[in-house]
Amino acid sequence: MHNVRVQFTIPNVDKVANLDVYVNGEKRNLRFRVETFEWDDENGSSENLVSLLRYRILNYDSEWELYHIGTPYEGSIPVTFRHKNSGEDSDSVKEE
Repeated sequence: MHNVRVQFTIPNVDKVANLDVYVNGEKRNLRFRVETFEWDDENGSSENLVSLLRYRILNYDSEWELYHIGTPYEGSIPVTFRHKNSGEDSDSVKEE
């Protein structure tokens, strides 16, 4: 199976973004969650910050997997997770 990565912006997402997409005519639901973690580089070394971020990612809800780590901004870093069951043929609906 091949993967396709598409970058998009969804403004004002509170917690989870649900996207319905059609792949080869079959409807699939993708679920993403964006979390922001503290990233205060004035109070810690880069190594400590990376270690803390790694710990938070490894101990995150096991139903979600790491999808993307964003650029630190104003003392925090956005991390996007994808629900592990996202993209499975959830509805068996075909678009004609």
